[in-house]
Amino acid sequence: MDYSGLFSSNMPLPVEMPVGLQADTKYVFSVTYADKGVFPTEGLIESLSKVIRNEGTTLSQYPPPQGHLGMRELIAGTLATQRGAPTNPESIFLSSGAGGAIGAILDVFIDPGDVVFLEEFSYLGTLKMLLERGADVRHVPTDENGMDTDALDRMIGEAIAEGAKPKMIYTISVYQNPMGVTLSYDRRRHMVEIAQKHGVPIFENESYADFRIDGDPLPPAMLGMDDTDSVMYVSAYTKLMGCGLRLGYGVVPDPVKESLQKIRFGGAPSHLAAMGVYQYLTDNREEYITDVASSLRDSRDAMLGALDRHFPSNTSWSKPDGGMMLWVELPEGADTLAALPAAVEADVKYNPGPVFRAERDCANFLRLTYSHNSPEEIGEGIEILADVFKREGLFG
Repeated sequence: MDYSGLFSSNMPLPVEMPVGLQADTKYVFSVTYADKGVFPTEGLIESLSKVIRNEGTTLSQYPPPQGHLGMRELIAGTLATQRGAPTNPESIFLSSGAGGAIGAILDVFIDPGDVVFLEEFSYLGTLKMLLERGADVRHVPTDENGMDTDALDRMIGEAIAEGAKPKMIYTISVYQNPMGVTLSYDRRRHMVEIAQKHGVPIFENESYADFRIDGDPLPPAMLGMDDTDSVMYVSAYTKLMGCGLRLGYGVVPDPVKESLQKIRFGGAPSHLAAMGVYQYLTDNREEYITDVASSLRDSRDAMLGALDRHFPSNTSWSKPDGGMMLWVELPEGADTLAALPAAVEADVKYNPGPVFRAERDCANFLRLTYSHNSPEEIGEGIEILADVFKREGLFG
């Protein structure tokens, strides 16, 4: 059978990614896995047993189009009490991880050539989805207070003047991936004003809001600051409860919901997974989040200490008070993309800076995650990585 002439013409555009990111290594500093050190195996077993006794017969039917109602009610309650964003469960849909919700929303918004604004560096998965759809991605300068909203306002005006109506502002507003910064309260207010002024919606990703380790309390979500349906919101339980559970969610205004219904909200996650997470978080949420924060603190501090010991003074890195990653800057001219195969050969993976940029530039940056390996392994892996970078000439 010759399939070459039978494939759809609507396939995603090719986006090149480093082969080394798929390699199997001992030291995994390239993925924000759930923290296996405190993973609640026994608690999930008990929760699944309990919820199956209570709701097991519902598994004989197809789940509601927007997903498990109890889970959506729990999400609505958490958004109201934890993120300052009162929300109706009917505005929430469950998805296969945050990526499922993001992909569904992009499907109903993005055509080739549409302008989308992101932080100076942005999560490689979402960036890949945008590039596959042919979006015109424009990175906005970003500092320790998040996206520069003055620059954003100017860049939106410039795009409109070009005749290129922007489709959305995509921001990871809490412990931003990969840079680790949190959008300040004042800039959140300003971003909402900009969205309302220009008629460009905000797509707010708060997938790391459950991972505050220390430092100041988080500012409220923009979802709760807006009263004009200008904000769409996405988050997930994959980093908290396990990547394999693939449970995320989106919150959208009614006009967007109507379009999402036409594509069945991009496909729902396992109803059993939603049932289990709902029961576990109902019974254990606060205690478990405290345990995760304590474990991540140990891992973060281990990585910060290892970088202090093994990386030279002409390098720098973030010191986050939450999330699962550090953002590292090496001297100008360093090429973290070219050095990745040597690191993989030494059993270490990281994310080169260019994968977080539409232009695939800024090769002297890299992301290191600390949620998977133990503190002891983190120390070993960073020492190995420093040796690789020294041999490859990345330290100058």
